[in-house]
Amino acid sequence: MRLLHWTKELPKASEADPLGLELRVSARLSNELLYCITSITPRARYYAFFPWALQDYNERERLTKGDRGRVQGVLARERAMVLGAVLHHEGAACDGGGLGGSDKADELERSRYYDLIAWRHLKNSQGQFGAAYKGSLINLGVFKADDEEVSEDVEADTNELDEKTQSIEIRELSPLGQRLANAFKKSVQTTAYVAQAQTLKNKVASDVLTEFGKKAGLCEITHKNAKDRDVLREVFFAACEELNRPSHHRRRMSLLLFLECAAKAKEAGASLDERTFSDICYFDAIVLGDEERTRQEVVLSTSLSDIQQRWRVFATQGYLAVALQSLLVAVVRQIRDQPAGVERTQLVRLLNPPSLTERLKEVSGLELPGDFLQMTPRDTLALCGLDVRDPGQSALSAEAPFSERQLEEWLIEDEANEASCVVLAATLLYQIVLRHKQRCPVQFNNWYGQQIHNHYADVALPGIIRFFEDEFGKHWVERTNGEILDRIVWRFIVRQHQTMSYERGFGGVAPLFHVDGTRVVATEMDYTNPRAKNPRFRPALRILADLKLIVEGDEGYELTEEGETWLATELARTARP
Repeated sequence: MRLLHWTKELPKASEADPLGLELRVSARLSNELLYCITSITPRARYYAFFPWALQDYNERERLTKGDRGRVQGVLARERAMVLGAVLHHEGAACDGGGLGGSDKADELERSRYYDLIAWRHLKNSQGQFGAAYKGSLINLGVFKADDEEVSEDVEADTNELDEKTQSIEIRELSPLGQRLANAFKKSVQTTAYVAQAQTLKNKVASDVLTEFGKKAGLCEITHKNAKDRDVLREVFFAACEELNRPSHHRRRMSLLLFLECAAKAKEAGASLDERTFSDICYFDAIVLGDEERTRQEVVLSTSLSDIQQRWRVFATQGYLAVALQSLLVAVVRQIRDQPAGVERTQLVRLLNPPSLTERLKEVSGLELPGDFLQMTPRDTLALCGLDVRDPGQSALSAEAPFSERQLEEWLIEDEANEASCVVLAATLLYQIVLRHKQRCPVQFNNWYGQQIHNHYADVALPGIIRFFEDEFGKHWVERTNGEILDRIVWRFIVRQHQTMSYERGFGGVAPLFHVDGTRVVATEMDYTNPRAKNPRFRPALRILADLKLIVEGDEGYELTEEGETWLATELARTARP
């Protein structure tokens, strides 16, 4: 009789995303805004290369005597592209990175011939296709697949697509996939690797691979003879009939927003990066200078107002993540030297150490008039220059000394690990709640709320606001900081971290601390960085650079001449009824 049978080993606990803020609501927001462009799909040309690799396999190799099978056939062609590109660049990867397996290719001993089946360029058995691009290509409608939509986000602990997405079998291209494949084929059809049917061979000569890499490489898409670039522009900007769903439209508008923000940043004497983009969307401004900061207002094209509002929601979620993750840093810091654990009644008091007032004054110049926990949110915000009773004074401008922007900067620079953390994090949380309630139109708040699929596990501002008002009433700003933080820390830090340990499949083994009744007991792991991420931002810019719409210079990204023309044309097309 078998009394115990292990079916699967539980994964090891990981401190990554300990409150589930990145891979839940934030991931859903970014998925809607940059659909089919993920943190692991940063290069445009893979979107045409993989359709071509499947097409070439189907047309030349499938069901022949030397058929290697679909997966191995596509994989061999991918390895030819990787090796060819590295050989062409004399041991370097393509400009801009993202060439999966280029390090392994560079480590190979140089030879006259390379065995594309024997060489293992990536751990994933399907190569870069299975590890990164498969989900995005399926969602674009490049393949004939039964699944209408699949997950294209990565697993936190593997940085690859989930097993379900990887297991989907791809057999045929859709008409859109055929257009992409044919466009790529035109770019490489004169190479010996393609023209002489060497795509069917396992062992391929070095000079053949080099010639193929010169035409098929990722950065070569910007060259004049790259025939797939125009088709890829149409795909990413949803300028074809097949891509008429709202998710594809939002990706299109996001990319147009990026292009316009690049233009506005250059006009202001700044460069486009995550900080500048967030400021434009959240504050309608660009902040200039390091010490004495000035604000330059930014007015975007009216056709971009909808997508700007949605990115503002994303920025709001980012500020929320920094506030809560900073409180988590403070909690971990206070309990890690308490081997017996800390009772809930003690927890918030530990976040208010004797050195708090001195540290806060040192870093910000702000001097507390008394015990922070006995103050109210209204008192706290008044010290920062906000009068919550005056609707005209309930939000600070971007360059203000205690704006959300500045509070976030202090916290991620290291104040989350200092005594001042609880004041800065609480003030940031109060400000984003008030600003969001004041200015977020109902339809965008509803869209934000739609990303909450589980009201207990998904942490987002609509749920935080509802929690505040359920616990403390409409006038929560008059309750003490101690009361509010006690409930916030217990519900959205302690309990949320425990919830995520089950959600992530750790069997209740929370990475940073365990909960025993009302006692919180630290583990050996630490957590020190509260930074919120926008993992799809850089890949989207990289794709726009691949499409020759922007270029990265010494001062950051700026529009190319083609980018300026494309932006003007597409905005005019969007504005037409």
